[in-house]
Parts: sequence; structure tokens; C-alpha cells
Amino acid sequence: MKCRSVTKLSVSMVILLIFGASIAPVIGAANEKKALSALRKNLNDDFDQKILGLMKQARLPSLSLGLIKNNSLVLYRGFGKYNLLTGKQPTNETIYAIGSISKSITATALMQLYEQGLFNLDEDVSIRLGFSLRNPKYPDVPITYRMLLAHQSSLFEQNIESLSSLIDKIGIIRTVKMLINFPFIPKILKEPYPMIKELLIPGGRIYMPELWMDYPPGAEANYSNLGYVILGYLVELISNQSIEEYCLKSIFNPLNMKDTRFHPKEVDRRRLAALYEDWRIIRPIQLPQFDLLYFSPAGGIRSSVEDLSHFLIAHMNGGVYNGVRILNESTVNLMHTIQYPNSSYTPINTSFEMKFGLGWFYTTDENNDTWGGHTGGGPGCAAFMRVRVTDNKGFIAYYNRTGFNESERKAVIFIIQAIKEKLNEM
Repeated sequence: MKCRSVTKLSVSMVILLIFGASIAPVIGAANEKKALSALRKNLNDDFDQKILGLMKQARLPSLSLGLIKNNSLVLYRGFGKYNLLTGKQPTNETIYAIGSISKSITATALMQLYEQGLFNLDEDVSIRLGFSLRNPKYPDVPITYRMLLAHQSSLFEQNIESLSSLIDKIGIIRTVKMLINFPFIPKILKEPYPMIKELLIPGGRIYMPELWMDYPPGAEANYSNLGYVILGYLVELISNQSIEEYCLKSIFNPLNMKDTRFHPKEVDRRRLAALYEDWRIIRPIQLPQFDLLYFSPAGGIRSSVEDLSHFLIAHMNGGVYNGVRILNESTVNLMHTIQYPNSSYTPINTSFEMKFGLGWFYTTDENNDTWGGHTGGGPGCAAFMRVRVTDNKGFIAYYNRTGFNESERKAVIFIIQAIKEKLNEM
């Protein structure tokens, strides 16, 4: 695939050099400009056809993609249909579930409060929580903000990307129990974020001891959604606002992220991408638009490519987007600094290592390029928000289906590789 792409580019460049050198003085600047424009279109057409072919192999309903350079969204492409019933093609304002990219937004909110001197990164979070959050196997080791932000708290991660994988991990009976209890326990107990204590503290109504690892906090990296649920709650305790209100006032409005919200009912449903899960049938099953409720700080946010590009540009530009500063440059640098250099995490069924900053992680790809940012996934959705360290170019990509077989998964990997190759041309 890569060789074919390079060949097409080389042939096009040879044609341009030959005819540009010999004919341009004759046909004039206006026609030369047209020729260059046509070349760029052909290059884009080649890219589009490659993506469409890979999407067909991966059976993706839609793909929404933006490339970012020099603090701008320089290219947008929308492929397929974001809702198979309505047949609508995505635009840069189509709204997708962004999964765990939500963690970068939650971390940014918390670090804004850190800048105000309201807590110390190495402070015990139990002080704010009002109860002792400890790994029961290591009750004398405090859990800090830095540990939670950098996935170093010794909390377990179930590594769930779909409903079927959740059932595979913990069984159908426990899955049903979790799905029934999680949305309603907060309402029954009438207490903010009660599931933290109920899940993690011995004696809790749905206490799950397997959510704690067998090593002390700070010893090893282990990706944890629950850690970011706790961080979302801490934003609320420190700011005296709901996290939704806080982020709207301090992140979304300042960055003109008009279509970014924590709950699906708060966005324009006409522009909301459907969620699809493939259970080996003729066409994917459309899932309901799930609301993660109190778990949204870890993975429930919806956003468009346009909106998220504003947030990513702010991080790529030292905390500033379009003249508006949401973080000090020193804070952004701190978030983008690996906190525990000797500690890394390798997700199940993958071969790449993740090293964590604060709401930000790094991986190295097959070309030995290091990429920062975050990715996200859940039932019926996947999202990428990545920045290449060497040249500060980035991309955002969303698609709306999960449940791949092995060949389909490889096609998705090739899509991401093609996006990176396209970014090289920008």
C-alpha cells in the first residue's frame, strides 16, 4: 500500500516537473495555478479512494477526519454515512462519541484548578473526597492526584471496548448487574458519586475487590477509567460546580466548542453519529445513545472534529487557541511530560507501550515516530486525537462501529497509517 502510494506521487511529481518546466512559460501563471490545483485534487482523490477501499474492508459506516498543522484544521474529510437509516454523510460538525479522549478534557479542567493553587499534585486525594481511598492490600499508601492522572493508582482496568467484550471479561450475570446498578444507585442513595465508595471500599453495596491490583499505588502503570471518574468528582468538589458546568464555562465556551457536551441529550441529535456493534450478521446493529452519567468524565463526552480541533490546537500551542488561553504554557508542558518514566502500560491484545503524562499519553509507531495525545473507544465508537512530537502535526479521527474480526481490525490499522502518510504531505 505504501509503495503504491509513493509510486503515484512520484509519477505525478515527474509529470509536474516535466510539463511545469517546459510549458509554464507558454501557458502562463493562471494555467500553471490550475495545473497545481488539479494535482492536489488528484492526490486527495487517491487518498480518498484508498480510505474508502479500506473502510469497505473494515465495514465502517463512517469516518470523520481532520488534519492539523500550524494551529489550523488544514484538511477535513468525511466518508460514508454517519447514520445508515438517514444516509447522511459526516461533516466537520458531525458529533461523535469520543470515548476516553474525555480524560484529556477532565485532566485539563483539573489542571486549571491546579494553576489556582487549590491542590498539590502529590497530595492525598482522600483529603477532598472525605473518605479514605486506599488499595485495601496497601492501606498505608496514599493515592495522589498525580497517580490518578498518570494511571499509577493501582486501580484495575477492564479494557472493555464493546458490550460483547464486557460479557467475555466478567460474564453475562455480572454484566447485567453492573448495567442495572450503575445508573440507578446514585439516584437511590441521593449522594454524589456514591459508586466510588460502593465499588472500591470493602463493605460497599457493589464492592469489587478485583478492581484493585496486587501492587501498591505508584509502583506500576495500569490504565483505569475509574481513576478518571474519581478525578471528575474531584473537579466538582474543588470548583463547587458540576463538571458539566465547569467545563462549559472554562473550556468549551472559551474554545468555541459549541457542540461538545458530556451527555447525548445535550447535543443536536440530528448531527449525532449513530453507534454500531457488529455481531457477525449482515449489517451492524445500531445501539442506543448511551449516557455514562457519573462516568462521563472518563469516557462519555460527544464532540465534532471541528470542536475537538480547537482543544487539540490549544494543547499543541502552549495552552492558546485563537488568542484565548485556557492553560499556562508551563502547565501544558507538565501535562505533556511523562510522569513515571520507568513505568509503561501495554493494552491487552496489542504490542505498543503507553507512557503517561497527565491526561496525555505517548506511543511509538512502526515508523519509530512518537505520538502524544489520547485515543478513545466504547460500544459503537472509536476516536483518535494524536500529535506527532517531531513536527507538531496532528490528526483527529472518529468512526462509529466496533466488534471487528481480525481482517477488519487490520484494515482499520491501515486507515490510521494512511492518515499519517497524508499528514506527511501537509
